[in-house]
Amino acid sequence: MIHFEPDTYRAVHAGESIQLLPKEFVLLRFLYEHAGRSFSREQLLDSVWRLETPGDRTVDDHIYRIRKKLSKWSHLLSVETIRGQGYKLTRIAPKQEASPLLQDEEFAANVNRMMSKYHGLGMGQAMQLLSANRDILRLPGDPFYDVYIHFVRGDFDWLITTDSISLWQKAAYAVFIHANIQFDYKASLYYFERLIAKSDMLTQDWQYDLQINVIFLYIESGMLKKAREQLEAMRHAITDLNSPSFTAIYLLKEMHLELQEGHMDAAELKLQECEALLIRHPMQRERGAFLVSKAFYLYQQGAIRSARKVLDEGIETIRQTHFIPHLLGSLKTTLMYFGTNVRDETYRLKYQLQWNLMAAEYHFKDLLVKTEHVLGRHL
Repeated sequence: MIHFEPDTYRAVHAGESIQLLPKEFVLLRFLYEHAGRSFSREQLLDSVWRLETPGDRTVDDHIYRIRKKLSKWSHLLSVETIRGQGYKLTRIAPKQEASPLLQDEEFAANVNRMMSKYHGLGMGQAMQLLSANRDILRLPGDPFYDVYIHFVRGDFDWLITTDSISLWQKAAYAVFIHANIQFDYKASLYYFERLIAKSDMLTQDWQYDLQINVIFLYIESGMLKKAREQLEAMRHAITDLNSPSFTAIYLLKEMHLELQEGHMDAAELKLQECEALLIRHPMQRERGAFLVSKAFYLYQQGAIRSARKVLDEGIETIRQTHFIPHLLGSLKTTLMYFGTNVRDETYRLKYQLQWNLMAAEYHFKDLLVKTEHVLGRHL
């Protein structure tokens, strides 16, 4: 599996990397994520060069350069010309050598614990690197993480279109994707509530994820009483779970509700409780979410300069985790907050630009149509 690094425009496999230009990177990743499908030049132009007016040979020139750079990985993939149609990327399955590690149950359990530890600490890049080098390291697969890693790195289209997961898993991923890429909270809430009503088809972890994240949708939809009821309904379950990650998320939901209701002292106490938890259990992803929440509190207090500093630190902390859904969620929440609670036009424009770049990179408009199609069909 090839790992793509959008910050540096590099494709990485087994410790080797290929440096690409920005459009080469987007084109190669698009073809790789849709391996086996042929695309016309017009389709590739529409997917990679949106809102631009490239020349007639733009796609051909980029394919030529990509092929040259991929020559050392000819055993992994090829970009083929499909006569009369366009181009197609084909992944070449590596020759599997017998490995005693694949039959070692203790080793498999240890690998799963390592992936779970990275997940719990919010170390998305480590998860991606471990997954990307699984074949080289002869690591056994895991049904959950083999799929979840696509969510972490933002392979949203794959999750929505793949036939390799159950319809209920697809619906669960789809509701979270839908909630992260658009600002109609009530539309996302509708799908969340319908899936929660049928959540007995999902694992308990999925059920907890749905029930705790629907709280924020209630808050942003102005349904504060409903949010409070949901918080109280989950309180004992969160305590029994004894999960630092779920506890931190729960505390931040409580903080947002207190803030929305104007209870500044109560909001501050929830922040302090969460900060103490993160000192005992340093989780990078949750720390980023904590800092973003603290920034909102500081804005409400009128401490604009401090709020900006903390907000920047929070967003950058989440960015460094390489958990794409969490970065999108934090950017969306930030923009929502600037639109409803405080005025800071300079920072609103700053983060609107970041949102717009991600919207173009992940094709939000097309993705929204696909998620609503999946959810409308299954729920």
